[in-house]
Amino acid sequence: MIKFFRHIRKNLLSEGKTGKYFKYAIGEIVLVVIGILIALQINNFNNNRQEIKIEQEYLLSLQTEYETNLEKINLSLQKNKERVNAVEDMLTLFDANVLDTTSDKAISDILYSVFSGDATFQPSKGVLTDVISSGNLNVIKNKKLRQRLASFESKLDFLKLMRTAIKDLKNKLKNQLNNNGSIRKLLIDRGRNFENKSISDSRNNRQIFSSIEFENNLLDYYLTISAANGPRVFGGIKEQIEQILVEIDLEINK
Repeated sequence: MIKFFRHIRKNLLSEGKTGKYFKYAIGEIVLVVIGILIALQINNFNNNRQEIKIEQEYLLSLQTEYETNLEKINLSLQKNKERVNAVEDMLTLFDANVLDTTSDKAISDILYSVFSGDATFQPSKGVLTDVISSGNLNVIKNKKLRQRLASFESKLDFLKLMRTAIKDLKNKLKNQLNNNGSIRKLLIDRGRNFENKSISDSRNNRQIFSSIEFENNLLDYYLTISAANGPRVFGGIKEQIEQILVEIDLEINK
């Protein structure tokens, strides 16, 4: 094609048609510019299509990840609520009238409910980490969604502090139970059989509920785990996850 245009220009010059040559040259330049612009537009169109495809893939993956996180946070909220209820039951045992009418097995069941396990939240972050670390966060066009995704990690910072505080308070309670109660009695009441006798067989866990220090530590623990379900920890994390899912759904269904 270039040789063809060059041949035409050569003929015009050889025939002395300078005016026509310049007009033709200008027209050729215009055609070249138009061709470049069309090529750029096609390239931009293809790039935009590719970005839209990448964005949709990320959005669908993020949707799945945050639906999983919503299930996890709901489970954490439920478990923590059960722990709060168990501590409330334990606090009633500091009333002598309640303690006297509660069986050893019931006391052991309450102790077990309070001390077994923890309400934790370990979010799935594989897709989010990939989006951010790869520099593809800007592929997501929704500015509000980008901001929520970018700030999600910082939302977990207070959870880490709360988890440490809960662990410390729980360890205090465990140490007091070890020093003043009987783990063996708790296990026996819950169906564990021991082959040999023990010096602690004559003890029970009632006496621990005469300790003001134990009650104070239990109240600290109660207030802390109750706050964990509030807007700064589990409640706030759940709200952000739900907001992210709403924004993702809006983008997918555009």
